[in-house]
Amino acid sequence: MRKNIQVLIIVVIPVFILLALFINQVSHQDDWKRRTTPLPKETRDLLCSGFRLSSDHPLCNGKKEVYAPDFVRIAESTFRPYEANGIPSSEAATYDDVEQIIGRFQYGCEPAETTGDGLTFFTCSYDLRGDREFVMTFLYTYPEKAVMRIMSTGLVYDY
Repeated sequence: MRKNIQVLIIVVIPVFILLALFINQVSHQDDWKRRTTPLPKETRDLLCSGFRLSSDHPLCNGKKEVYAPDFVRIAESTFRPYEANGIPSSEAATYDDVEQIIGRFQYGCEPAETTGDGLTFFTCSYDLRGDREFVMTFLYTYPEKAVMRIMSTGLVYDY
């Protein structure tokens, strides 16, 4: 009897919990799409052009609806935040590079601040859809303006 209880506690309950978590994740996977809409064709075309993506790229060929989160991986690979890529800050894109491609989607920057270890940075937020549902926030070093980190709200899926 005692062995049955141990098996129940060690095997069955954790499996049940993992199964419940998996079912919950799958059933709510696209909930964020209820709070936003696909990018307009003009926005998609502007981003595809700015990021220099070919017209047959999955985000640019018009065969599926494209949402703001779909461009996060493109932004990360284009702007190469030095912290995530383990590169010198001089090899990362700058504020000016970012503004050239997605500057029209910026809706605010915060003043520079200095951390306890002496790092000075400022942040700017960009919303490709304009509904504040999915936002990318860039951390830039100051005064160099190198892209240090890109953070995003919501889920990011590979296309």
